[in-house]
Amino acid sequence: MVPLSLTVACLMGLAQLRPARTALAGSVALSLGFGAGLAVMNPGEEGMAGPSSFAADVGAASVAPSLAELTPAPEVPEIRRLPSEPGARAEIFDRVVQVGKGDTLMKLLIEAGVDRADAYGAIEALRDVYDPRHLRVGQEITLTYAAAGQNPASLAGLRLTAARDREAGAGRLVDGRFEAFEIEKQLALTVARAGGSIRSSLFEDGAVQGVPARVMVDFIRLFSFDIDFQRDIHAGDGFDILFERYVENEGGSAYSGNIRYASLTVGGRTHRLYRFETEDGDVDFFDENGESARKALLRTPIDGARLSSRFGMRKHPILGYSRMHQGIDFAAATGTPIMAAGSGVVEFIGRKGGYGKYIRIRHNNEYSTAYAHMNGYAKGLTRGKRVKQGEVIGYVGTTGRSTGPHLHYEVLHKGTQINPMNLKLPSGIKLAGKDLQRFKAMVKATKEKLDTMPRSTLLARATTQ
Repeated sequence: MVPLSLTVACLMGLAQLRPARTALAGSVALSLGFGAGLAVMNPGEEGMAGPSSFAADVGAASVAPSLAELTPAPEVPEIRRLPSEPGARAEIFDRVVQVGKGDTLMKLLIEAGVDRADAYGAIEALRDVYDPRHLRVGQEITLTYAAAGQNPASLAGLRLTAARDREAGAGRLVDGRFEAFEIEKQLALTVARAGGSIRSSLFEDGAVQGVPARVMVDFIRLFSFDIDFQRDIHAGDGFDILFERYVENEGGSAYSGNIRYASLTVGGRTHRLYRFETEDGDVDFFDENGESARKALLRTPIDGARLSSRFGMRKHPILGYSRMHQGIDFAAATGTPIMAAGSGVVEFIGRKGGYGKYIRIRHNNEYSTAYAHMNGYAKGLTRGKRVKQGEVIGYVGTTGRSTGPHLHYEVLHKGTQINPMNLKLPSGIKLAGKDLQRFKAMVKATKEKLDTMPRSTLLARATTQ
């Protein structure tokens, strides 16, 4: 029988092996294990038999085949490398394609010269980490090709930005199959500041200062409870914003986050708002006294529109005689989103005479708002559905008795239309107790930070992200 000492040595040799990365036969690993076992043997050591003793233990040399006969060396296959591995004899190059209207990933790959079978394999693998149906118009996809010798280039992989902090893709394995992968981007959180005087319009002047469009839209919405941006803003007024920016380690800006502080100076009076999270987890903006900026109703439920007709008597542009105009009109391009002025329940949705496509929302027992001449409704909106303040409910149009695309907006108090511009809007919550103490400490820290920051940190890095 085989001595126990040799068996132990062989097992030790096997244990020291690293898992083989190539598809070698099991006998190769066994041969290496035995070789390692013999290598650690010390002939003559007490309790350890040398090679001659091993032959005597198992009989004669004619009976016991040699180690080579026990483990014949197999033919080692040629090592195949991925096209991207060092040492691979292939030309690697990338091509960037852009998603157009009506494009699918399969269509893009075929048009880029990818073999249909390869395209199918890559797309199926990609589905594990990204749904190709979520591709957006303008989105870029990087295709990696490999060309070896006289063979035509073939797809080695593809990758795309799946989220602001994540890339997804699929790469070809040694056996020709595709496998999905994800890459998490390392982002650093920074704080940026922008501000200045208003010369033309708040939105345009913010863009000049390098403020992303999305941040400016959020900024305008914050003050839309108290400020009529059609009447109240004048040249010489000012703004100041402190907001988050997530930056890639390489230094390029990835995307913008939440507004932390916003101020707007109108007619010599400065309105300041601070973002704060209560102990209950509610996040909102509050003034310096801890009162919520959120009111019961928005004054202007549409962004970037022009006030084209006020509340009161006027000569009707179609009927030709004077009559009471029981709302206000905002001129805007067809398709401009319309927001719910306040949280509530959809009381009516559908066509309503001269109003055309019309929505009425009941906010409480006293107040309702109405929206008319719409081009269409938000998907899934039905009578009885609850909506939140600022939620898109429809889109500007010119249905009904209308001379051009605009929103006709009404506020009703106990069923009677009233002037939205004269409405005294009740405030939201007011901080108290520990929340108020934490809020005041945060306001103090924010002011100290503003005192040490330049007025604008973005002039050289304007972006529309």
